[in-house]
Amino acid sequence: MSIRNEIEAVINEWNGGLDAGDIERMANTCHERTMTVNERQPVTVGVQAIRDKYNPRIAAAEITSGFDIQNLEVYGDTAIVVGRFYGTMRMRDTGEVRSPEGRLVLVYQRDENGAWKMILDLDNNGPA
Repeated sequence: MSIRNEIEAVINEWNGGLDAGDIERMANTCHERTMTVNERQPVTVGVQAIRDKYNPRIAAAEITSGFDIQNLEVYGDTAIVVGRFYGTMRMRDTGEVRSPEGRLVLVYQRDENGAWKMILDLDNNGPA
């Protein structure tokens, strides 16, 4: 399997966990000290911070998500991905449908078992 296919698979695993409401599936794609830098939010570090950030979102909405890789650069055991995210969130309490989209930089590093783990998630909202 090519590195691009491996990275696509781990991104799809994250998105599949998000869409299914499975926070542990998402967390399993991350390094224990993953840093998230989301627009208009404080920087967070660690898998527990991801759980704390995404559990309320999962509880509040039915989510579908997607991601297109625009650039991928590999530096040894580190991969930097630039792309576009998009999706829908149907709010459980009101039925309102939101359509988040924007640009995203993800950085992955191979762990001791050779699996790609996210170490950085940096995004901004708005058209890509």
